[in-house]
This record gives sequence, C-alpha cells and structure tokens, in this order.
Amino acid sequence: MAQVLDLEEKRLGKLSPRDLAGELMKVPAKKRLELILQRSDAASVVAAMEVRDYYFSVMEIGPDDALPLLAMANVEQLIHLFDLEWWEADRVKVSRAIEWLERIEKANERNLLEWLYKVDFELLVILFKKWIRVQLMPDDTDPVEAREQLPRNTIDDVYFWEALYPQYEDLINRMLSLLFEAHPGFYRELMNAAIWALDPEMEEDAYRFHRGRMEDQAIPDFYDALEVYRSIGLREIKADKQPFESPSEEFRPPAFALALIPEGDLLDRALQEVRRKSSLDLVQMELASLANKVIVADRLPPEEPEMLRRAVEKTVACVNLGLELLSDGDLAVAVGAVENIHLEQLFRLAQTEIGNLRNRLLELLRGGWLSRWPEGIRCLDREWLERAELLIRRTPKLLRPASTAGARSGEDFFRRESDLLEAGRFIESVSRIGRLYAALMPDPDLLDRKLWRGGQIGSLAEVTLGSMILTSASRAVLDGQWRLDLIPLERWPVLFGLARPETLRKVIVQWAQTVLPDNDLQGGVLEYLDSVLVAFREDMSGFTSSDPPDPRNVPLLLFTQG
Repeated sequence: MAQVLDLEEKRLGKLSPRDLAGELMKVPAKKRLELILQRSDAASVVAAMEVRDYYFSVMEIGPDDALPLLAMANVEQLIHLFDLEWWEADRVKVSRAIEWLERIEKANERNLLEWLYKVDFELLVILFKKWIRVQLMPDDTDPVEAREQLPRNTIDDVYFWEALYPQYEDLINRMLSLLFEAHPGFYRELMNAAIWALDPEMEEDAYRFHRGRMEDQAIPDFYDALEVYRSIGLREIKADKQPFESPSEEFRPPAFALALIPEGDLLDRALQEVRRKSSLDLVQMELASLANKVIVADRLPPEEPEMLRRAVEKTVACVNLGLELLSDGDLAVAVGAVENIHLEQLFRLAQTEIGNLRNRLLELLRGGWLSRWPEGIRCLDREWLERAELLIRRTPKLLRPASTAGARSGEDFFRRESDLLEAGRFIESVSRIGRLYAALMPDPDLLDRKLWRGGQIGSLAEVTLGSMILTSASRAVLDGQWRLDLIPLERWPVLFGLARPETLRKVIVQWAQTVLPDNDLQGGVLEYLDSVLVAFREDMSGFTSSDPPDPRNVPLLLFTQG
C-alpha cells in the first residue's frame, strides 16, 4: 500500500502546475498542502487552483495552518474567500474581516496591499468606518491645542483616528500606513469617505457587488437555494441539459465536489464512461453549484470545514441516489442521464423520496402510537431510537453497518436505492411494534408514581418499550400472569434465578403471537424483541442465581420499592 502511495505521489510531482491543480482535490487536505509546498513552482500551482477549490482547501486545512496558501493566493482567490467568510445575509461581519486580514498580513504583506487596492472601495469604506472613528484637524486652529482634543493616532497630521477594535490598533495602523506610503491620494479618499460617506449607501453598493460575484460562482441567496428542496416526481424529470463549451483552453471547473464521489457508486461509474470533456466540465460545475446551494439552504457555517465537507458529501450522495432511482441501476441509462439531465433534478428526486420516508415516521410520532407515550420517540430502545432520530433530522440519515470487520457502524447519507428500501422496512417495523405497545396498555402516570428512583430506569424518560415488555415477561415468570406491573425490589433475587434470557424470550414470543394478527412476528417485530433480549443477556452475563446483580445496575427492568 505504501508503495502505491509513493508511486502516486511521484506521478503528481511530475505534473505541470495547471494539471496538478486539477488533481489536488482528490488528495487529503494536509497532504494537499505538502504536495504544493515541496515544489519549486508552488506559487504557480496555487495560482492555477480554481477559486472554489482554493477556498475549500484553506478551510479544510484550517485558516491558521493554511498561511502558506494565503501567502501565495491571488486577489481573486482572496476576494472569493472573503465573500464567503465575511458576509452574513446582507451584512459584513467586520470582526471576522479583520481577523482574516491579520492572517493575510502575517502570511504576506504584499498580498494585503494588493487586496487593499483591488477590493471594492465601498467594502473598504464600510470596514474602516466600523474599525475606526476619524476626525480632521480643524482649520484655523492651533495644532498643538487641537491635538489635545483629537484621537491620538495619525499618519499625516491631517486625519486623526481612534481604533474601535483596540486589539487590532497596530494592524489598522499598518494597513493605513501601507496605503499612505504607496498611494497618498487613495488614502485621503478612503479617510474622507470614512468621515462623510453614508452607511446605507455604502452597504447597499457593497452588497450588490458581493451578490454579483456570488452569482458568477453559482452561489445563490437563501431563498433561491431553497429550490433544491422543492419536490419532484420521476415523471417530471426532463432531459433538457444544453451542451457546454468551455470558455477557454485555460478553463478549469471546480473539482472539490467531484473528488468526494465514493469509488464504485453509480455516479462514479457513469462519469468514467463519459467521453466528452465538456460534459465532465459541466458535471463538475453542477456539483459545485449544488453543494453551494446546500450550504446556503442548510445555513451551514462556512467557517467550519467539517460542515463544508458534509454538505458536499450530502450533495454527491443524493445525486447518486437520484441517478439510481432514475436508471434503476442501468449503467448505460445512468451515463445518458448525467449527460442530458440537470443534476439538480436528480438531487431533488432523491430528496423527495427521503422526505417521504421522514414524513411517514413523523406521522407515527405525531399521530401514531408513539404520540401516546409522553416521551414520544424515546420509547424506542437503543439502536432503534438512534435510527429513528437519524431519520427525523432536518437532513435525514441512516445507520450504516460497518464495512470492515470490527469497525463501528456509523451514520451516513442516503445514497442508494437499497437505503430507501431498508429505511422503509424500518419504519414499517416501528409501526408494527406499536401493536405490542397497545397490548401492554401502559399507564404512564401510574408507572411514574411507582417507579423506583434508585434504579437505572429512575424516571419515565428512561422507560422504553423493551423495558416494559421485559418487565411484563418477568412478572409472568414470577406470578404466572402477563401484566405490566413493576417488580418489587425484595423479589428481585428470586426473579433473577427464574427469568433467564432464554425463558423470557419464550414467554415474550408466546405473548406477541397472541397480540399480532395471524401470529405474524415478521416485519421486524421479532428483530426488535431479539435486540432487546440480546441487550438484556449482555447486561446479565457474568452473574449467577446465587449472586444476582445489584438492582441499581440493571438497565432493562422496572422496579418499585415497598
């Protein structure tokens, strides 16, 4: 494996700056930085990076660790980075702006000066009006006397200013000094505007320029971004994608989204079959645009790199799912789809199906059997609760089994048609086990009053369907009658000797067969019961009839005292 990685690194090292820039997003963030810095033409590699790939790289590496990238950035890359990092709706976050400019100065002072020259003048005015309070030396006034009344900072004895962010006073002074030394006329224009310009006009113009740049990069405002979640049916999908022609030989689409497509997914296999470079370029642009819309619509904080990555992963997962739904897994159909159908339609198709599943579970929670339990969904046991909570999130997810032996399972996005089928079966199982809840006829108020507070289950919030079933089965073993009644503490030693897991399973299955129509234990009901029994067996292992566990440490039974 190490040898393969070494060969890949050598291959990348031989690429031209432009070609390497196109490959970088396939490499982990830290390694990406190493590959750039070990080259003598590192600045050329950074200059060749598409602005969105550059931004994604800086945020993945971490702003403070990415100073070498900031040092080599061009103004267009910095402006794009600041457009994403500084703006919240139509307002500039001036404190964040000065934090970023401090990094730029630390990385490369020349970059700071170049940015000061090329940034929108209106934005610069807004920033300095928020950073400093400026006063002019009054005419016909003794300078010595006037100095006593004026702010203490000045560069030219004409404009005097006070820092409104004292911790950044030295940085502000250095920025103004850079401007004064390099272009006194520009410096004077800025200081006059900081005194006289009207805030609303400056903010409106700066926002208009900002929005124009965002639209050029296919980054929508919030309300336009919400379109990606508008439902769409399979019959509404239209093959109306127009051919794309690259604007120039030097054109390079953003690669950050393409790099996160899992190998072997239908989308990955379909793209490998696409032969026209222009079609691949368009796919990359569409994926980047979709990821941007997800980030905006989900209101994800762009300063958190993990949130950015998750938004991109969600995008490619949903496009892959939509592609599977449309093509029914047929590779040839999938290839035609990515060439002729806008990927946003595939994303929306996937979201529509995922949303339908989420709504089915929410119906159970709001109007089904789960609504009759005071704690709602928390009535479910362990893994079932986790799976249900993942499904009702704003971005629904599933609990995927580990792909390698010994690894933990983990939450993941819906990305395959089989994921939808599995989630549908899960929801049907949750619906079916509601019959068991109804048969128990629990009285939450009575349970809460009688529940022993010293146990693992000391409040109604900790009571689950599984614990009620196990408790009822234990009473059946103890008294010969199935009923939901709490276990007296003094009878626990006797019960532990009788209620072995295999005995409880037999009692529970017999009861469930009398409750369910046609003795139907399929549809996930038996799976649920067995998951509870397995957990109980694990908790009770290591104890003997003569040495029962302390009831305070028994997590799946309901006790009462006295």
